[in-house]
Amino acid sequence: MLLQLERKANLNAYVSRLMLPKRTTWVRPRMVCSVAGWGRLSVNRLPGAEKLQEVELEIQKDELCIYIYTNPYDSTTQICAGDPKQWKASFKGDSGGPLVCNNVAQGIVSFGNKNGSPPGVYTRISSFMPWIENTMRHFSLQGPD
Repeated sequence: MLLQLERKANLNAYVSRLMLPKRTTWVRPRMVCSVAGWGRLSVNRLPGAEKLQEVELEIQKDELCIYIYTNPYDSTTQICAGDPKQWKASFKGDSGGPLVCNNVAQGIVSFGNKNGSPPGVYTRISSFMPWIENTMRHFSLQGPD
């Protein structure tokens, strides 16, 4: 789902634009990216965070997520991020948040291990750029309701 704002956002110190990736741009293993969210801070801690949390994650080789996850991991549409040797990851409640690499939104939090251990799986935005561009064109032709 792609949403269109009714009016332009007021850009300031707390609100800014994020660049979208090019169709052919792929993140590479060992790149460091960040993810932010309001999700849980631990397995047993409810509700989610009281303030926005951000963590830096290292992009992993696709083979790691292929090995760890029983549901199919598709490297053409997914990104594997988070070093299993470090306890840093997105978690329940963070889904839908951005994975940002060099000021470009490269991924969207999708799923991870039930216990919150890394790596996690992120939807690869560049794989969906044709659909995003087409939808944005449609929005601009249609105009706001």
